[in-house]
Amino acid sequence: MAVGNASSTSAPPESKPQPGSRRSPSPHRKDMRCRTDAQVPKCFRSVKCPYPQAQTIHGEYGAINYSMVGAQDGEVVVCFHGLNGSRVLFEEFGEYISKQGNYRVLSFDLYGHGLSNAPKVDLCPATGCRRCSETMCCGAPRGRYDLQFFVDQTDELLSMLGLEEEAVNLVGFSLGGTIAIAFSQRFPARVKRLVAISPAGCLPKVPMSYYFLKAVWCCLIPLAPHVLCTCLYKRERFEKSLRGEGHADPEVVTNLWSRFVWQLYVKRGVASATLAICHRIPWFTLKPLFKDAGRHKRPVLLLWGEKDALNPPATVAAEVKSCFQNAQLLVVPGAGHIALCDRPRQVVLSILAFLRLPPAARMDANEIKLPAAPVRAVPRRPSTPGGPQGS
Repeated sequence: MAVGNASSTSAPPESKPQPGSRRSPSPHRKDMRCRTDAQVPKCFRSVKCPYPQAQTIHGEYGAINYSMVGAQDGEVVVCFHGLNGSRVLFEEFGEYISKQGNYRVLSFDLYGHGLSNAPKVDLCPATGCRRCSETMCCGAPRGRYDLQFFVDQTDELLSMLGLEEEAVNLVGFSLGGTIAIAFSQRFPARVKRLVAISPAGCLPKVPMSYYFLKAVWCCLIPLAPHVLCTCLYKRERFEKSLRGEGHADPEVVTNLWSRFVWQLYVKRGVASATLAICHRIPWFTLKPLFKDAGRHKRPVLLLWGEKDALNPPATVAAEVKSCFQNAQLLVVPGAGHIALCDRPRQVVLSILAFLRLPPAARMDANEIKLPAAPVRAVPRRPSTPGGPQGS
């Protein structure tokens, strides 16, 4: 069901959680924060929400948009999208995997993404200081937007769905791959198998903008919603800039523009949340965490796009693989950073073959073969209604 346009900027209608939910909703229940019609710039009031509404459940930090497909008694597969992405990245993946075996596929929007709430940012520099978080926001907790924040969200969602005692399989892309690894590190007994698609954490190049954010984050994060210039996102200018980068498909350009505008000018909190994530996720220094998670003997499948320019396999993939004692690395020819969208058939069938391995399988004795180049077995469409996913 599509969400209404900006002239109806309240949170989307709530969906009832699926049977099996156990944990009570947060006492500080919050829907997704959105601007009213009068607060949206006039030039953007006709923009429709680019994200489809699924199920809604309320966690400690507000609404979480999620979907669960497959057999009620199937093995659980939890999917994590990347930065600036949404659960839609794994929509067709879930539909396909759930029909190929006894699987239940759970995908959800991380806080600050898609149709999940973007709570205000906890600006306290001390990690784990909940006192500041709770007193600065009239009782409603603020989000830190670090790795443990998203691990907590995953743990809470699984508990609310009655899955806290069930061992699960994790599939994550980029930032989502890193969150999946962090979850397996904190809860080793709860993870059967782990798939990480170009996980972030050992990125080879530190951009200058990162140092700038580190220096001024305490001013930039709270000011972000107030300094956005609408002229930068006027449709004509946006389309011109994208065409200059080689994006010629009008539908893709329109979807990207709608997604950017809706997130920045209709939904509240996204700009600050994105900056907080960029500031608090250790994009370049997570090898120790990877090694700690990799001590467990669970099977691990690492997937990388051959042409991934953001997280190059030639310099990063082997280093990440060395952190896991029971892992296989597959490099997908011709694919970029978002290998699931560039080569969906090869990626999906590789993951399916991996999920069919016994939980105690040794990867050196059960090599996953990369399927042949794309055929129509697994259909492809844009990764989200808003275009490609982020990191």
